[in-house]
Amino acid sequence: MRLYVLYDAGCGLCSHVVQWMTQQPSSYDLRFVAAGSEEARRLFPQFHSPARPEELVVISGEGAVYRGDAAFIVCLYALNSYRAVAVRLAQPGFRPLARRVFGMLSTNRVRLSELLGLHSDDALARTINREIPHGEALW
Repeated sequence: MRLYVLYDAGCGLCSHVVQWMTQQPSSYDLRFVAAGSEEARRLFPQFHSPARPEELVVISGEGAVYRGDAAFIVCLYALNSYRAVAVRLAQPGFRPLARRVFGMLSTNRVRLSELLGLHSDDALARTINREIPHGEALW
């Protein structure tokens, strides 16, 4: 099964989590797509996502859309080592807690990125483009 994870490429925490997730064993085909990018518009022309989304969005290969805390839980479920945690967080007794925690992370992700010194994919690309003029050899 394929899952498309639409993330905020301008957020250091989001970019860091994408890198971490790509290193985790998964039974799913995870595709990370910057929200609002040309690729996102091409893959999901009916789905309008701003470049700086307010929430995490996951879209399954079959077209199911998960937002917010449901998207976080789906991401955890996709990772083999975190599937049991995701199942517990999805239970009615834990769901309000999951909603609060993931809501706090989403709302404060830029501030958390700054505090933790995490740089976004976009910031890294801008730095490279600024420091290495096009066509110049690296060494």
